[in-house]
Amino acid sequence: MGAKEPGESRAGYVEAGFPTAQPRSAQDLAVRGQAEREVAAHVAVAEALAAWQGTDSGFARLLQGLAEALDCEAAVLWVPCDDRLRPRAFWHAQTGGLGEYKVMTLTSRLRRGLELPGMAWQQLGPSGRSVADGPGPARWDAAVAAGFRSAIAFPSIWAEEVIAVIELVSREELRLTAQLKRSLVAIGYVLGHFLARRRGLLDGRLITGRQVEILELAAQGFSRSEIAERLVVSPSTVKTHFENVYVRLGVKNRAAAVAQAIRLGLVD
Repeated sequence: MGAKEPGESRAGYVEAGFPTAQPRSAQDLAVRGQAEREVAAHVAVAEALAAWQGTDSGFARLLQGLAEALDCEAAVLWVPCDDRLRPRAFWHAQTGGLGEYKVMTLTSRLRRGLELPGMAWQQLGPSGRSVADGPGPARWDAAVAAGFRSAIAFPSIWAEEVIAVIELVSREELRLTAQLKRSLVAIGYVLGHFLARRRGLLDGRLITGRQVEILELAAQGFSRSEIAERLVVSPSTVKTHFENVYVRLGVKNRAAAVAQAIRLGLVD
């Protein structure tokens, strides 16, 4: 092929099928960045499933990998229980307090079609929400108050059954484009196949808002009597809550419960 003639436009090379060395516009950069994030999300899921060793650590790595790949700061794995979704795992980056959002998420039971995870459950596909959409359910308003600007949720499906729903929340504007939807659908089927063969992993117990409060105080070093005084309950009530937490988190003592709760993102 001959040398490029003087004055020959670079567009001629593009039209002929030769890619340019650099993106031609801010839009090209945005498209490329989104594509890279989607590839990173697929890689994060593949790595999390390949390295799966335990239930809670597996969920934590999965949620963290997906969230970080898509520039999100919090992630929740919801599982269907009878006619509602309940949270099975929760992860968030250390980017400041989450306020009421965390407690409301951990104690929510969402009906089909209710809030973003319930919509993804009902629609059998990805759904998104942004602050530009205006006020929403109380939990979304709490997320906005905590500094979040957008969220997406998508189902993990196998044999036309929703096995779980993953919700990702970001402090940036995250656009649910047609390409991102296709990527999330593909990831959802991979996760659905994996989790369908491990349904026992999803049979976790919900930790209550009061138990979150107790664990947060315990993490700050307060004794049982001090926790009881702060929450205006009896020390025996606090003891009962601790015993229930041990069962739900699969640990044997207070120190292990606090460590597990911190690792799972239940307390800061």
